[in-house]
Amino acid sequence: MADNSKYVRTSEEVRATLHSLKMKTSDSKQFAQILYSTTTEEHSCIKLVEMDDHLLVSLEENKCLFFKGGPHDFTVLTSLNRTYELREAETSNTLLLFPTIELSKNISINRDQYQWQAKQTAGGKLLHIYYETLRCQPKLEKILSLLEPSSFKGLAYEKQIDKEYLYDWERLRRNIQSSDHEVKEALTKYSIAIIDGYYRLISFEYKAQALTMMLDVMEENSWRLNQVNKEETFNALKQLIPETVFDIIFYEYAKPNDDDKSLYTYDNEKVCRFLAQVLLAASPVNEYKQFMDAWRMGVPLRMLPKPEYLNGIAITKWNSREGRKEIISFPASNLPEDINNKLNELFKVKDKWTIEEITPYILNSGGYIDVNFLLTKYARSSVINGLKYYSSKYHK
Repeated sequence: MADNSKYVRTSEEVRATLHSLKMKTSDSKQFAQILYSTTTEEHSCIKLVEMDDHLLVSLEENKCLFFKGGPHDFTVLTSLNRTYELREAETSNTLLLFPTIELSKNISINRDQYQWQAKQTAGGKLLHIYYETLRCQPKLEKILSLLEPSSFKGLAYEKQIDKEYLYDWERLRRNIQSSDHEVKEALTKYSIAIIDGYYRLISFEYKAQALTMMLDVMEENSWRLNQVNKEETFNALKQLIPETVFDIIFYEYAKPNDDDKSLYTYDNEKVCRFLAQVLLAASPVNEYKQFMDAWRMGVPLRMLPKPEYLNGIAITKWNSREGRKEIISFPASNLPEDINNKLNELFKVKDKWTIEEITPYILNSGGYIDVNFLLTKYARSSVINGLKYYSSKYHK
């Protein structure tokens, strides 16, 4: 703390100051606080943060708030279920902050004594910068990049996993710029299993093998799509697939029947869509008819693939140079997050889109749920042969 012993303001000096300001001593409580700002870094850690009602209530209820962000990330502030972007801003007036200043309502003075009291208070900090908090979309992009190096590729590969790349809940939540609730919700959208306390992304290749084996069990037992026995399926594969991994994959593509909870139904669209991704991974560009034929042959007999199942993972367009209709791998996950950049990429690869084709690529972009609002704002529409198409707003 600063050494203020060289100069201590007296009560007489306080009265002289009031007189020069033409203020009556009778209008005051005859109590003066002499404020000195510190010259040390004692209070350098103090920052001003703007908070909305949600953040204030969280603190009042003794709930934790977290600052999150790695060395190369921008910092966010999170409650248990919301994420806020922090932006540095300047106050309109400089604020002098003291930790131990007396408030007027707490000062009691005996006016009959007509004696001034002067209190020396040091340790102040001048502040003219604060941090705005703006609620934002959770920053979940890092989940896959963090978990990819330790992805589960099968029991035979487990000894090759470097423990340095394994993430338990505490380590994962610290590195994702999102609230805990939003991180947990996002984890359910990916094929992620908890193995020995660590979150493990199931690799695409292993998932393809495992799902194919599950479907083979169904066909070997001549089960209908809505008569799948989960317990028997696992027992047939338990030497090949760990139970935690099996459950994640099985529940992603099957749901329990309403009339008999012991039996399950494979989701036709989800299964066909994933098997299409397997084909596209092997051959990103395909002649339309050849791809559809291969797709039909690759799914179980009682399943029917449909072209609309490709929306969000591939596009269908005419190749004028080859004179043929093609199906081209184009996953939504490869597009940038920013809505303007995303639409620029979409309209580069294809001039005109139907709403059904473009929806999987822009749903929830920029925090908006309403796709029609996004298209009205960022694209233009046209009707061709009775069908409504969307194209770039700024290019013909």
